[in-house]
Amino acid sequence: WIAEQLGPLINPDEKSTLELASWMGRPYQSGYAEAQSKYLAFETEVITNICAELEEKTKTDARVIVDTTGSLIYLKPQLIRKLQDLTHTVYLKLADSNPQTHYQTFLKDPKPVIWGDHYIPMPGEDREASLARCYCELLTFRDKEYRRISDCTLDYSFHHNPQTSPKQMLEAVRKEIKNSS
Repeated sequence: WIAEQLGPLINPDEKSTLELASWMGRPYQSGYAEAQSKYLAFETEVITNICAELEEKTKTDARVIVDTTGSLIYLKPQLIRKLQDLTHTVYLKLADSNPQTHYQTFLKDPKPVIWGDHYIPMPGEDREASLARCYCELLTFRDKEYRRISDCTLDYSFHHNPQTSPKQMLEAVRKEIKNSS
């Protein structure tokens, strides 16, 4: 939906995450701050609309699953709390591997990334070195924030396993939420 809203700003024939990442750019590039701001404005609109729909669905006992983007943690706290009040939030954890491995994946398969205030080059540090260092720090920050706002966490080895069925995932979520309350 966000890619559709950005319409003419990205390639209209190719509204993929790769095109979105290209449009957003890197945190050191001109225009990145504006792109980040636009993206977060659309993300806010999406989550606000989802919350309104969820408020209607709860009146009918309809069950829904909301798959948010990683930028959820950058939205206003009151909007995140509203979503938390209407849902059970589940953190689908990244694989436990070296942060440099995640960085190399990011370089090979770029995704749009909200850096917030987590791209701070050190004096004399070149762009690629600062991007690598800050990306690893960003992953640590995001992991902490996702855990903070989530009712439960599913490990990568479980949620990414082709043998794990949707039913098993839902059961794991129910079990973890029940055990934590």
